[in-house]
Amino acid sequence: MTTTRQKTRGIKSKRIAITIPLLRPQEMGPRRRRLSGGNETELILNGKSINSGNPFDALSDDVLISVLCKVAASATSPSDLINVMSISKRFSVLGVDQQVLAKASGKAMCVRAKNWSDSSEKFLRRCADAGNLEACYFLGMIHFHCLRNYASGTALLERAAEGSHSAALYSLAIIRFNKCADVDGGSSCQHDLNSAASLCVRSATLGNVDALREVGYCLQHGVGLPPSPTAAYHLLHKANTLKLITGPSSPTPLISPRRRSRDISLLTNYGYMGREVHAANIFMVEWWWLGDKGEDGLHMCSNVVCGRRETRKNGFRRCSRCGTTMYCSHVCQEMHWNMEHGATCTPVQNA
Repeated sequence: MTTTRQKTRGIKSKRIAITIPLLRPQEMGPRRRRLSGGNETELILNGKSINSGNPFDALSDDVLISVLCKVAASATSPSDLINVMSISKRFSVLGVDQQVLAKASGKAMCVRAKNWSDSSEKFLRRCADAGNLEACYFLGMIHFHCLRNYASGTALLERAAEGSHSAALYSLAIIRFNKCADVDGGSSCQHDLNSAASLCVRSATLGNVDALREVGYCLQHGVGLPPSPTAAYHLLHKANTLKLITGPSSPTPLISPRRRSRDISLLTNYGYMGREVHAANIFMVEWWWLGDKGEDGLHMCSNVVCGRRETRKNGFRRCSRCGTTMYCSHVCQEMHWNMEHGATCTPVQNA
């Protein structure tokens, strides 16, 4: 008669066969295999050997384009995007895809005047055609103010303005204001003034502090808008407050006139109340210092960080105190006054 212990032993002695399905090599995901005679390895995916020097071949175009879009959007210089495109021929092709170019940041398209070429213009043009508003603005400023292609420059700026680009709206307003500078009367001139003021209002509502200040001056002097001294005071006070909030506690050091002509690179860290200067303004200032010095009688804006130039003689406003400095806008005049002109301006002596 068997005991309970013996029955238990009998049960334990039985083996239960469990079938575990084995994964095929192609179902186990990517793995690496060391090559004979060296330290190099190769990537095995779905039973196929992929050279480890270019593992991105296993990714689809959509995935790579998504990655490149993020790289382009976060790029801090053109070299960031160029370095990624130099990884392989496939990256160089996908790097100029319209989806990538449309997402490129302003710093990724920051071309310097000394490096300007047909290829750089072609790159900016492709970005603009892809719908990149910053490229439309940058290339539009270059065409209008540097290359003097007024029609194409205006068209590019208007395209950026249609996408609610605040700087493009403000730049178009300055262009239209200067069309009527020192011009008396005329319904077309009044239409340009009204249009310019409206553009400034749109730009100010998008957060452009310069446009907000310009609207204040329009209300103060009744240019393009009904005069309202009280509203002008509040807007100018608000603009001053915003600049104090966004700027450092101490004023930006001045650049001497002697250093301006030979060290334009300082403009990257030079602004009013520490505000960063836009790449388009840096380009325009460099362009005129490296090339034409104004032999045609057209003057540049006396604000050293502006870069705008007259499109016709006497197109800019003059300092009413000394009559020697010229400005494209009230904002540039005030900026230059606070930076240096206020300490050097000498009143004209009446004969």
